[in-house]
Amino acid sequence: MKENYIISKAQKDDIVGIYNLLHREFIKKYSSNSEKSEWKKHKKWYEFWIKSPYYIIYVLKDLKEKILGQVRYEIDGEVAIVNIFLDKNIRGEGYSEEFLNKTLEELKFEKHEVKIVIANILEENEISKKIFLHLGFEEKKTETTNVLEYSIYMKVIGN
Repeated sequence: MKENYIISKAQKDDIVGIYNLLHREFIKKYSSNSEKSEWKKHKKWYEFWIKSPYYIIYVLKDLKEKILGQVRYEIDGEVAIVNIFLDKNIRGEGYSEEFLNKTLEELKFEKHEVKIVIANILEENEISKKIFLHLGFEEKKTETTNVLEYSIYMKVIGN
């Protein structure tokens, strides 16, 4: 990863940047609720997630503190489910793999009880599949819910 980026745990001050990165355009396009209403829900979720021992959220920022990506781990005992999202302007430039790898190392350090990490990847997302395989994840099975088909990838990170 280029040296002009920072990876850190998400803080309350990051909530606006995360909202702008992940949700704002989606809400404008698809939600029947007002943006103000959606913002309130988003803010409440992230305030909960940041404080919760069951979630760890890491953000990727440029040196101007603009959020360019997020990795979120949802933790349930020995298992963590990972979710990654990057700004469309930096996709395909190699950031995903290094961002994931560094946050996996942090996860092992912060949450010793986590032994398995699971990723649910949309079947059509070939790039993500390659990244997770390269990081040592194994494809376990494919599932379909409603109209979405996704593959479940798993990696053992602890003994």
